[in-house]
Amino acid sequence: MKTKTNKNRRPTKGTKTTHGTSRRELTLKDRLSRLTYLQACKLLGTEGVQLIREGGGYEIDIDGDVYFRGDLFRLRLNKTVVTITLMAEAKQRLHWNCTTCNSACAHVGAALSLILEEKMALGLAAPPPERIPVESLSEQELVELAIAQRQERSRKERMTVRPVEPKKLWSDYMVTSGESGKTYRVALRGWQPGESYCSCPDFRKNTLGVCKHILNVQRKTKRRFTSKECKRRYCRSRVTVHLCYAK
Repeated sequence: MKTKTNKNRRPTKGTKTTHGTSRRELTLKDRLSRLTYLQACKLLGTEGVQLIREGGGYEIDIDGDVYFRGDLFRLRLNKTVVTITLMAEAKQRLHWNCTTCNSACAHVGAALSLILEEKMALGLAAPPPERIPVESLSEQELVELAIAQRQERSRKERMTVRPVEPKKLWSDYMVTSGESGKTYRVALRGWQPGESYCSCPDFRKNTLGVCKHILNVQRKTKRRFTSKECKRRYCRSRVTVHLCYAK
């Protein structure tokens, strides 16, 4: 005997609808963790790219300047406070507010740039699984692990590299992240850690002498230049200062 199905039966809470979307409302954390660079630019309108780039120049202490709990993200920039909350009428349901400016500004750009660049530090992305217990590693093995992690990110993340002097191997390169839109300067001066420089925050803090941007530039330049050219060491043409970012 055939049984009749009730076509008007509503899906239970948490189940997927015919369009494949969940009926459960996404939280602020959910939406910020899914936020892409292009979506962030659209939130700020026609000047989104420029405002996020300008906002990326702010020095931000995540522990002291950022509050992120429940449905409130708050960033304090001196006397300016930027908040991001959920609002049904807003684009992507994300509503931003700046206490100093009445329209899209670099302060909001700083908040969005921080969210795009520091998702792991803000708890918006899960850290990679530890294959080996860190406690059992020596200092040298910890350094090798840290560099290997940056090697992996340099391969997986989208980066656009523009050489300042295209015909020269040992030159400055402008590296733009495809995720955050931020641009950093890499001064390529060698293949070993500590010989090159990058203007990104990770390079200044990690004491490794290398970062994912330098590693990305090194890999791409080795494809463009011959092995003979790559073996030639960098020669300084004038008096310069070399600052080592090690311990």
